Amino acid sequence: MSVSFLKSLLGIGILISSVVAVFTMLEIFGRSGKKYDIEKLKKIHRANGIVYFLLFILITYFCLDFIINTKTELSPRALIHSLYAVAILLLLGLKFSILRVYRQFYNQVKIIGLLIALISFAMFAASGGYYLLITKFGSDKAFMEAVSLKKEPVKETVKIALKTDPESIGKGKELYESKCYFCHDAYSNKREVGPGHKGILKNPLLPMSKKPATPENVANQIRNPYKDMPSFSYLSDEEVENIIAFLNTL
Repeated sequence: MSVSFLKSLLGIGILISSVVAVFTMLEIFGRSGKKYDIEKLKKIHRANGIVYFLLFILITYFCLDFIINTKTELSPRALIHSLYAVAILLLLGLKFSILRVYRQFYNQVKIIGLLIALISFAMFAASGGYYLLITKFGSDKAFMEAVSLKKEPVKETVKIALKTDPESIGKGKELYESKCYFCHDAYSNKREVGPGHKGILKNPLLPMSKKPATPENVANQIRNPYKDMPSFSYLSDEEVENIIAFLNTL
């Protein structure tokens, strides 16, 4: 199971937890005639809040781990997701502060709770919901079809001399393991987040862009990705060439 698919499933948990939070809150405060046991609803609401927070922290860990290890720049969609997450974190902190310290603002907690739920829905739609939609719940075939609809950017190509010395290959392997293995399997064609790379330079075409499998096109994909892959434009020419040297051994 890919990390993106796991995060999306956890996002569904966030979504369900948000629905439970809103339902219990409305039942507790919104009805004049009580339909359910209020004390039980309060316990469910508290327990659900703990589940929500744990899911939120877990998803945050996966996202930060990916960003730190790949040193990638956030895409516009990822940036929106991040802003939603920060807003939720601030609102959760404010809600907890009111419940524990500033009790005179207790009536505002209901509004804050609704805001957290609404932002949670928007956050899921911008990340997990989008991923599940374009992949039809993780279907590789659907993912490839979605990719093929995207316009391919026009990028310059620079002639690259393919390195074959052990030192360059070793350095390339280290770079691959630190930058690429989160999304790609080097030793098979199995899809993780992106396609596997076994035989990538021995096949006629690259798996995503369908360009000829040349060192120049691989370098262009690293720096100016065809698809949703993050850009590694900060890598030096030598580092890119070392990664390609490693890929050539697969």
